[in-house]
Amino acid sequence: MWRYQMAVKGSEQELRWLNQQVQRGQLLRRIRGNWYQFQKTTTRYQVFSEYVSGNVATEIDDQHTPFKLLARLQLTKPAVQVIYTGTAQTELQGARVDRQDAPLQLKIALAQRGHLLNVMNIRLVVGLILAVIVISLNVSDNVASWGMLAWLLFTFYPAWQASRLHKQANALRVITQQYDDAWRPTMHVFLKNMSTELDTEKVAGLGAWAYVGQDHHGMYWYDLKTLASAAEDSVSVSIVSWLGLAPIGFV
Repeated sequence: MWRYQMAVKGSEQELRWLNQQVQRGQLLRRIRGNWYQFQKTTTRYQVFSEYVSGNVATEIDDQHTPFKLLARLQLTKPAVQVIYTGTAQTELQGARVDRQDAPLQLKIALAQRGHLLNVMNIRLVVGLILAVIVISLNVSDNVASWGMLAWLLFTFYPAWQASRLHKQANALRVITQQYDDAWRPTMHVFLKNMSTELDTEKVAGLGAWAYVGQDHHGMYWYDLKTLASAAEDSVSVSIVSWLGLAPIGFV
């Protein structure tokens, strides 16, 4: 059985979904892009994934471990393999592994997002060409309307998928503090009843702070360029607005 799922390859979200399939009696067998093939199983497995180089990946089949090799997926950006394994040993199924691979996951998420945006652009151009052909053939308005609706859905579905990956990429940027080439909206933040200025170094993890001004009642005004949400702030803040426009083509 094949199932379609959009997720960052090797991420916790993907693993959670794969283990949910195991609970339904479906064990991972193969991955092709965003299509996952499953086989029926009556054995309770716990699925794990890890990023490895090509040299290590070729030796996994020969290793005698309690982990069964389920599938492997070669990525090009970055050039690593994602190895999916499973174990039926109860004492190993509760193991928690802190892989600390958020920077690598960020690169994978950005590459997947870029691929989806490229797919959207190709479908958009091809659809426009087909629309010109249809108009020249004097097709009925009803057929043309349905065709236009199908084209829009077909074209912008990758954009919707890219927006989901974009949210995951934003969360990974906050974790890794890697904001290269990232557009960050600006928060207007007002801090009330402050005796001194905010020590921005202590909250630098939220983003780039810029002092704007203050009044005589202990209120300080800062601009914060960040991808973090207001719920992640550890102080009481009053947010006036989000400012900034994303570049054309940015999702």
